[in-house]
Amino acid sequence: MKLEFKNKTTQLLILLIIASCTYGFISKAPRQHHPRINASKEVEIQPQKLSNFTLADGEEYKLVNSSIKQFYTIAFSGEIVKFDTLTIGKGSGRYLTSNLIITPDSIIANRVTNVTARTAIKHQLKLKNEISIKIERGLSSSTVTIINENDTLSFSSDFIGMNQPFIHSSGTEIKVDTFEFICEDYKSDVFVFGDSYVSSANPSRWPYYIHAAGYQFLCDGLPGGKSKDSYDFINAAFSIHKPKYAIWCLGMNDKSDVERVANDEWKAYVEKVIKLCDESNVTLIFATVPTVEIRNNRGKNDFVRASGYRYIDFDEAVSDGEGNWKAGMLAKDGVHPAEIGAKAMADRFMADFPEIKNYIR
Repeated sequence: MKLEFKNKTTQLLILLIIASCTYGFISKAPRQHHPRINASKEVEIQPQKLSNFTLADGEEYKLVNSSIKQFYTIAFSGEIVKFDTLTIGKGSGRYLTSNLIITPDSIIANRVTNVTARTAIKHQLKLKNEISIKIERGLSSSTVTIINENDTLSFSSDFIGMNQPFIHSSGTEIKVDTFEFICEDYKSDVFVFGDSYVSSANPSRWPYYIHAAGYQFLCDGLPGGKSKDSYDFINAAFSIHKPKYAIWCLGMNDKSDVERVANDEWKAYVEKVIKLCDESNVTLIFATVPTVEIRNNRGKNDFVRASGYRYIDFDEAVSDGEGNWKAGMLAKDGVHPAEIGAKAMADRFMADFPEIKNYIR
């Protein structure tokens, strides 16, 4: 049926009403958003990469937070407007944080251990026009490469780094092309979070043997780290990639349990991690934590074993569950495993998480 309007004014009015209704319907359609982690308000998520900005005198920019200590690159490039001092690093003030201070005639390398180790080298870079800086961290050492105009300066470094990569200007202005933290293990489907027990570079740590066997996983272990620290790291990591599995190995640096009652703060972060993994469709796997003289973890381990979640039983691998470690498995410091203990923990990891064999580096 065809509608006819004898009155042109009526026809125009009806067309305007139809048009306005249609416009209203279209304009009120929900906007599309890219999926992302809705991190807790207590966690500030920084990007993995920044591009096309000006770094001015006194400014500092930071990238994604992690305790990744191996197999990463920090890359920076841009055009120098003026130059006095530029600092590039990963973390500040805590164990293993590292930075390079570039001045008009020297590069000063700093790394924090029990004391701050500092070395300086002279350079002849012009520090004009285009500049690029790369810090490439391998298993146990780093290579620093600085390219400025036609000059290339490359040297080995003990740069390790902890927490957020940063770039800081003092009297320097650079039109930045890119500032980026690159880690291929973010593409892995297995993320491991922990404390000083979690390191791929130390033969007295169980991940060393998993890496040596050729398996790929993100190894995010903070020496002295508590559950609160790794909760920041897991949120940051999930903002980049959601793996298939997340393995949570925290508890040694949280407060001791009272008898066999798990520490409340540790439990609170366990609940947060459960919620995060559920929302992210990531399979969560826990780990028991051996008891040592200075830290009772029996309540935590009872909680993990009764949780209904899968877990890696590191405690059973090295001890009787009461703080009595098997012969030769505890290091002289009374806290960390010796090599034989680390190997036993690695064997237990392989037994309790055989899926790792599906992920070849």
